Amino acid sequence: MARLLFHRAPQSFLLASEEALTRSVGEKRAPITARLNIFDPPAVLVGYSQDVFEEVNVEEARRLGFEIGRRPTGGGAIVMDREATPGWEVWIPRDFPKLPSDVEGMYRFLSAVPIEALRYLGIDARFRPKNDIEVSGRKISGTGLYTDGKGVMYCGTFLLDLDVSKMLRVLRIPIEKISDKAVKEVSRRIVTAREILGRVPPIERVLEALKHGVESALGVELELGDLNDYEKKLVAELEPRYRSEEWIYGFRRCQGFDRVCMYKTRGGLLRIHVKVSSGVLTQVMISGDMFVYPSRAVLDLEAFLKHTPVESIVEEVERFFRESKSVVYGISPRELGELIARCCTQKSG
Repeated sequence: MARLLFHRAPQSFLLASEEALTRSVGEKRAPITARLNIFDPPAVLVGYSQDVFEEVNVEEARRLGFEIGRRPTGGGAIVMDREATPGWEVWIPRDFPKLPSDVEGMYRFLSAVPIEALRYLGIDARFRPKNDIEVSGRKISGTGLYTDGKGVMYCGTFLLDLDVSKMLRVLRIPIEKISDKAVKEVSRRIVTAREILGRVPPIERVLEALKHGVESALGVELELGDLNDYEKKLVAELEPRYRSEEWIYGFRRCQGFDRVCMYKTRGGLLRIHVKVSSGVLTQVMISGDMFVYPSRAVLDLEAFLKHTPVESIVEEVERFFRESKSVVYGISPRELGELIARCCTQKSG
């Protein structure tokens, strides 16, 4: 019997348990698991490879009562505002019989979970590559993947309601992502359950919808449960990291570089920070809301490219992804290499 969880908790517990449950389900210490969660206090979450200070108005977020956290998954900064934007996750083993082996295939296959859940609520949703769930061309749920060994987590949010003005106050939304008329533009691109249904569904109903979505998409039966003893122990070990200043603020601090270049790509907004000396890339940091699998591959790529001649960057980036079997989703290794090389030769200012 698969398991359905519901947790209302701070960001450190919820994110630590994402990592713990991925490991637990992957190791077959627990069955297939789904969870609906509410971040309480509300939280602003940055993706694994992002610099908090590039993505979040930290002081304003704190003033408004938001915690700040760093996810184990890639992607962009998001606002989790209690019942207005509950999160959801599904954990399955990587050898789940119907699961495709490639990232794009995983997204398409697993997108049936939130789609069926939203349809249960009366919302006709569809998958939009690379990883969004949309209604008539407007986003109602962003999704992400996280893999750890033999486990896979597919996760996202349900936009039940949204205070766009508040979101724009706590996030640093770059001009490449939205137009000058920020509130109007964001409202045009996203849609909430309130707008579609004329009301916000109660959380109990959303939990029922998630249960229906998982059962319909994966062919399993869910019953309410909780973390097992192994998972509780693992969460207790992991949670201090997700609370720590170093993990949240210091882990991806983009300081001391010669220049930063920003590019809007099919894989998301990309920020490339470089130091170049005598035609050699001496240091690079790649941040933004792209998805790289596994997440730490972005760190490995940065280390791999140290002291690479600029003219060899494209070839070396392709070699890294070929040999490591890592994946950057929505942009090819060659395109990524070309952007890094372009940044190295771009004039400052």
